[in-house]
Amino acid sequence: MHTLSKQEVQRLALHKQGLYHTPTASTPEAALQIFEQLGCVQLDTLNVVTRSQHLIFWSRMAEFQISWFQQFYEQKQLFEHYLHALSVLPMQEHAYMQPFLRRFRETRVERTPLHDQLLAAIEQHGTMTGQQAAGLLELPKTQKATWELSPVRRALDQLWRGGEIGVLRDAKFHKVYCRIEEQVPEDLLHQHITSADTVRRYVQLAVSAMGAATERDIADYFRFKRETVRPYLSEFLQVAVEGDSEPYYMRHEDAALLPFAEAPTHSTFLSPFDNLIWHRPRLEKIFDTYFRLESYVPEAQRQFGYFALPILIRGAIIGTIDLKADRKKKTLHINKLVLFDPSQEREHQPTIDSILHRLTQFLNLTH
Repeated sequence: MHTLSKQEVQRLALHKQGLYHTPTASTPEAALQIFEQLGCVQLDTLNVVTRSQHLIFWSRMAEFQISWFQQFYEQKQLFEHYLHALSVLPMQEHAYMQPFLRRFRETRVERTPLHDQLLAAIEQHGTMTGQQAAGLLELPKTQKATWELSPVRRALDQLWRGGEIGVLRDAKFHKVYCRIEEQVPEDLLHQHITSADTVRRYVQLAVSAMGAATERDIADYFRFKRETVRPYLSEFLQVAVEGDSEPYYMRHEDAALLPFAEAPTHSTFLSPFDNLIWHRPRLEKIFDTYFRLESYVPEAQRQFGYFALPILIRGAIIGTIDLKADRKKKTLHINKLVLFDPSQEREHQPTIDSILHRLTQFLNLTH
């Protein structure tokens, strides 16, 4: 069995994630190529700096425009699904979602007249928000806790997760429900994909996106159970990693990428939900980095800050920076900078300043 060093696993992960070389990509078409290589991008409603999904593309591109992301919805180039949490996937993946959508529809939805009313209303009107749907059906308003869904929102969510309607986003990133045919090309809605086809597809995408990964890593990437992905791992090259007792799996063709002749050159901030770091046990094992999102941690107990972004400098995660955008004053505030090795502050500060400059330009802010 071939043995990889931890550095080789790190560098392969950076390469496969588009975070190895200083990026030159600067077009919507290039953004879609990055999207396809990642397999999915996690969505997040927090908008402290900018939305997480925007940061994921910004981190991998010389230029990215937030308006492109909205265009991807309008041009039927992506769709939303609960896979790795709430995520967007490239539209061609919708065919592989059919077994999941069908299973949800058959096992998780207790059909009521409200479902049929909403489906008919969307069929008639084309698109509508949850609020518009409630008003159209003249349903009484009910006082709900912030985390609870109203009956209308719950039914709409079930229709969407069952594949009967689609979800778009408006300019403020609010959900807009639509006919499924308005979101998904017809040929993708009528393919005969089995559950086994789907699992194999996403195991392949996960391994491709990570480079070399354990069974646990592969299962987490699209949030499958380990026993679900296990039967498909024999299709990959099994390797050992120095200092780790678990076997790793990689595509046979990716072995030719090793070793890398040049060291990583790219430096950037990462979203807390970035694909490279979203599986914290892998982050700790591969990059020797402990990091947690602390938005829901009491302020006095925060180590990194409310919305800290890990700092990637030439292949190493050297600390975090907690930022907040003040859009009224057009400024970007640095709440807290944490360097894992404070003695390296003088060495890293020019690079951090350069990344900050690039981020403020992207957001049209100053700091």
